[in-house]
Amino acid sequence: MKSTGTNQLTRGKTFIAGGVCSGLANHYGLNKGGIQACFVIGSLFYGVTVFLYLALWVILPNKPSIA
Repeated sequence: MKSTGTNQLTRGKTFIAGGVCSGLANHYGLNKGGIQACFVIGSLFYGVTVFLYLALWVILPNKPSIA
């Protein structure tokens, strides 16, 4: 994992479906595609992941843009 001082959990810059998976992948140093696959498979078998994703989309702040 990368150590950059304060590693705040934020939504990623990718706009595909809100950037929640991208933000989780960046924060925990995981593969974004793997997290997306887990959310998709979880939503097929358990409806809770859809609500979890929506809740994270509302709760997590956007990643600050570096200009």
